[in-house]
Amino acid sequence: MCPGGFVIPAATAPQQIVTNGMSPANRGTKWSNAGMVVQINPEDIEGNDLLRMMHFQEQLEKDTWQQGNMRQTAPAQRMADFVNKRLSYDLPASSYAPGLISSPLHFWLPDTITTRLQQAFKNFGKQAHGFLTNEAVMIATETRTSSPVRILRDRETFMHVRLQGLFPCGEGAGYAGGIVSAGIDGERCAEMASAYLSSLQQ
Repeated sequence: MCPGGFVIPAATAPQQIVTNGMSPANRGTKWSNAGMVVQINPEDIEGNDLLRMMHFQEQLEKDTWQQGNMRQTAPAQRMADFVNKRLSYDLPASSYAPGLISSPLHFWLPDTITTRLQQAFKNFGKQAHGFLTNEAVMIATETRTSSPVRILRDRETFMHVRLQGLFPCGEGAGYAGGIVSAGIDGERCAEMASAYLSSLQQ
């Protein structure tokens, strides 16, 4: 969640839309934004290619660009419309500077994403009054939350499965999906690394 934050374009290549969120230091603007993270597992994607998650990410970014009229205008949909599989005939104002275009995200996003988001929004709506609302707008897509290729580590020691003393950690290694989860994973890896170094001195 970015209080006082903007949704910004973050593409790194032609023919792709990638969004992200940021806040100025004073958190003082009228906007706010939050990224909704959906976990995609290798078994969700067909095939045996070790890089299939990366190819899935690349295709999603290109699909988003195509749905955005092949510009940086981002496809978007009101939240309740997304959950109820309805087209949004208009969209609220947004901090996303290149602009938004109404798009049926529920129709063209992969089913592994839409069904999980729809169920999550329904659950959130039951737990937090006012969360599930058409005043909220969903902007597609933030695809760089976590690395699409995971660096394998031991479940017990958090150490790389082959390289002693290396502790793959956080978003870049594929073990987190945001600031909070990356911080928690970093803390756990630091504790394991400290225990490992202490064992070397004994």
